[in-house]
Amino acid sequence: MMINTGTGVIGLFGHPVEHSLSPYFMNFALKGLNLNFLYLAFDIEKEHLKDAVNSLKVLKFRGVNVTIPYKRPVMSLLSSIQDDAKAIGAVNCILNSDGFIRGYNTDCAGFIEPLKKRNIEIRDTSACIIGCGGAARSVLYALVKENVKRIYIVNRTEKNASDFIAWSKESLKFDKISYIGNGQETSRPVLDDTALIVNTTPVGMFPNTEESPLHENLSFNHTHTIYDLIYNPPKTRLLKMAEADGAAVINGFEMLIIQGLYSLAIWFPDKKEEIFSIRERIIAHTAGYLKNSNKN
Repeated sequence: MMINTGTGVIGLFGHPVEHSLSPYFMNFALKGLNLNFLYLAFDIEKEHLKDAVNSLKVLKFRGVNVTIPYKRPVMSLLSSIQDDAKAIGAVNCILNSDGFIRGYNTDCAGFIEPLKKRNIEIRDTSACIIGCGGAARSVLYALVKENVKRIYIVNRTEKNASDFIAWSKESLKFDKISYIGNGQETSRPVLDDTALIVNTTPVGMFPNTEESPLHENLSFNHTHTIYDLIYNPPKTRLLKMAEADGAAVINGFEMLIIQGLYSLAIWFPDKKEEIFSIRERIIAHTAGYLKNSNKN
């Protein structure tokens, strides 16, 4: 990539960010689109988040993605928030447009597309969501839009689960949702009633790859789809357990790529068609990189 005085900057705000794949595949995409922009990851301490957001205007960033733990705290610092992000209560994409800092959520679309690609039917089924953070809000929002019948919540603390359920009922008008305990309390009968189980927590992520958000004694079957939003490692302990029992498994790799492409389409709307035309090339290139990096 040639860097010059005309090179624009986009990036990622989070803490930590050192293991993020986003700079790798986003810079590959920018090069493929012939855009003179550079994508960088910025590790932002909590007390500096406001300054970091304000710097977008000063330094004329086109925009940034936002990751853990700032998807919700960043909302109070923005000029406006798009409807989906407002309903979800989490922002993962920011656009700097003529000094106005606008918030969006592309996690919702990024989450649902891998399910549709595999023809996994979730309409009128039950699902279980592990976790209650910003990612869980995007997942629930997507599932409600796809007309799931019922949602079960697994979370370490009942208080956070109760707040999450209250948000679902108030903001999404979805009340077929209940808390079933932490991951060690999840029971077999509940799993039998679910078609889709989604882990939105970092439990099992590198370097703590031997951890699982669900009890080790639980078993799955071919009627289950287990979707872990973690992509490093490609197969978490949860996914290995599920796959060994014959369940369909999906990691968070495709979601990561797709939400990034939707972000690019927000920053460069005139390139939207071209952005999605190279999706499979970006996925293949990044998957190869991830596979090789895990060997080292």
